[in-house]
Amino acid sequence: MDYLRSGWAVSLVCAIDYTASNGNPSEPSSLHYLGANNEYEKALFNVGNVVEPYDADRSFPVFGFGGIPRHLGLNSVSHCFAMNGLAGNPEIIGIQEIVDTYKRTLPMIGLGGPTLFAPLLKEFKSYVSSMAGSQTYNILLLLTDGAIHDMPQTIDLVCELSEMPCSIIIVGVGRADFESME
Repeated sequence: MDYLRSGWAVSLVCAIDYTASNGNPSEPSSLHYLGANNEYEKALFNVGNVVEPYDADRSFPVFGFGGIPRHLGLNSVSHCFAMNGLAGNPEIIGIQEIVDTYKRTLPMIGLGGPTLFAPLLKEFKSYVSSMAGSQTYNILLLLTDGAIHDMPQTIDLVCELSEMPCSIIIVGVGRADFESME
């Protein structure tokens, strides 16, 4: 809030977990269930709608991680890919369009793993660095279903990011044990 009071803009970056631990999207028990309003859609709406009004241009870089983005022509796991397919411009306008893009691309993304945060955090760090001097406070909304498999690298990157004008909001989706993320 101090940044907003002093005239800074806010920029939201979203990241969605496509690891296999989420369950097969064709199964109702899956967190990525292809039916209406799955757990990831709910999380995007619930948190995104709170932050969206503070983002001046409502243009959000959105990434997937831990999945096989076949819609991008890839056949192996990527730990950080632009949801819209545009690596140089991963922006999607508005939370509703993020959800629409998520729903449209989900059937074309294979679930993989493991859950690695470091590649995504490196991309976020690069993004925050590129905003230096613009008086923009950056927020990473990271939606995930479970344990991190690269905790030492993740801790190192979070420590590096703590020196920059940004926050990381990790939202645990599902019923996994999220204690290690504290």
